[in-house]
Amino acid sequence: MDLFLIEQAEIQTLHSRLSAIQTIEGNPMGVHQLVKGRTYAFAVEHIPGPAFNTVRGLNENDISYLEEIEHFYRELGINFRIEITPLNSSELLFRALTKQGFYQSGFHSSFIGRAMKIEAGKQSAPSEIEIRPLKKEEFDLFASIYVNAFGLPSFIQDGIKQNNEVLFDVPEWEFYIAYFNGIPAGIAVLFVQDEMATLAAAGTLPEFRHMGIQSALIHKRIQVAVEKGAKYITSEAAFGSASYRNMERSGLQLAYTKALWNRL
Repeated sequence: MDLFLIEQAEIQTLHSRLSAIQTIEGNPMGVHQLVKGRTYAFAVEHIPGPAFNTVRGLNENDISYLEEIEHFYRELGINFRIEITPLNSSELLFRALTKQGFYQSGFHSSFIGRAMKIEAGKQSAPSEIEIRPLKKEEFDLFASIYVNAFGLPSFIQDGIKQNNEVLFDVPEWEFYIAYFNGIPAGIAVLFVQDEMATLAAAGTLPEFRHMGIQSALIHKRIQVAVEKGAKYITSEAAFGSASYRNMERSGLQLAYTKALWNRL
């Protein structure tokens, strides 16, 4: 398949999420988006970190927009990260980034798999695990699990609730909760647009890890993606992480590793 579609799926997923958050009255999270050529610059003033403050799609044809992109973030007072796929990589682009004061700070992995093939090869989840769609009134529970699964400060829980709750009625988004012996243990999110499905955020409470919950959440989302007509499944993970290994065990294959660039 065209590997450019993987990056487009990642961009569409983030664009859909942030566009929905941006529609909340008064834009309380401070969402901003800048599109130049094939390059997307995403920014969220009140959610620090690279997850939402990131540049995607940058390529050598868009080098002329680098200063404008930097000005965009500088005016907002936000630190940001640039993610470069191997398909967009070139010596010309890397020299331009270095000249502008950026350095490569790490790697991040993107995965792809054929939905029907992965679904056919799935194994049944342990009987102790139950997965069901999240109800609209359960985003307090979703946010609580999310915060504790990722070790985030409790004061951002309300923001996480609001930023996901706004997506509940958007047709492309699906939310799931996993129970282990009747106890809420994990959450997961799915985004499906056209023939591409993205396994978005997922987390398991520390005391329930290594029990097959994440694998069950992956396969549940793949099953739903197939039902919604998706032909391909995509996802992202830190290189060599537990999520990386879960993706491989579930039948997804590494498509490429992106280079992460930050300002010196």
